[in-house]
Amino acid sequence: MTDPIPSERFAGAVPGVRSELRVFRDRLEYDPGGLGGLLGGTETVPWEDIDLVLRRDGRFDRLLGAGSYDLVRSGKSTVRLHHVADTDEVERALDARVPAPRDRVEAGSEAETRAALQQGRVAWRRWPDDEPVPRSAVVADPDLVAAYTASNRPERPEVTRAEDARPSGVTAADFENGRFPGGGGGGDTDFTGGSARHSPGHASNERGSEAHVGSDEATDMDGSGW
Repeated sequence: MTDPIPSERFAGAVPGVRSELRVFRDRLEYDPGGLGGLLGGTETVPWEDIDLVLRRDGRFDRLLGAGSYDLVRSGKSTVRLHHVADTDEVERALDARVPAPRDRVEAGSEAETRAALQQGRVAWRRWPDDEPVPRSAVVADPDLVAAYTASNRPERPEVTRAEDARPSGVTAADFENGRFPGGGGGGDTDFTGGSARHSPGHASNERGSEAHVGSDEATDMDGSGW
């Protein structure tokens, strides 16, 4: 049976929004207040579900002297706590209730602990390889939080379009017109762009009698448009 009354309450720092974090024995409840509270309602998160608490302050937090936190859960969406006041007490309460990493596994060495966490908890697979497993699940160090967040970003897709692979300093028009080595005009193209011989869509003018063969300009000069 759960506690009917929260043991601790923490108010949000934004005036008029009336957000609140409520701490129970087996769970936390977060009411974001304002429009978010009306639309989404209260978030209820069991302590056991939380793998990491990452402090991710924004510019608004720094103006208010508040803190925002991500509750990272394996296999479930992250819950965001926005602009919570009294950050020292909030972090103390979270640290006392969210299971510490080493409490989740029975392992001896650092490597064994890391491997056991990564095997059993998906969220820990993104923990930086060159950082030791922390003693607390509450991570407030901005460098560690940034490293964890960066490891979760999707990789950039491979370059598949030719225009994305053009050499630096060459414009898209240059590339399309073949005005650089390896462009659309072939390997013998030059950078001048002044010769019809090196322009895609134009035939060679060496013979003189075939000035407009294969060119759009031939249809413009047949007399129908003049």
